Amino acid sequence: MRIKKVLIDDHAVHSSTADVKVASYDFSRWPRLRDASPEQRSRFELSYSGIHWPVIDEDLSFEGMFHAPVSAISA
Repeated sequence: MRIKKVLIDDHAVHSSTADVKVASYDFSRWPRLRDASPEQRSRFELSYSGIHWPVIDEDLSFEGMFHAPVSAISA
């Protein structure tokens, strides 16, 4: 899976793949992301396998994001 873009807004993390699949998840699903400040959420690192927020020690895998129930993913 090739991730093309990751966007963070005030409420969710959004990722899109090179083949135009999009996954969006509300921060309320993860207490550390829910309770983090907007600045803390904006300070993430991308790796081959996912997103890491070093300041709050949270990780989300791309595999998990794109193999979740269909309601979280759109084509």
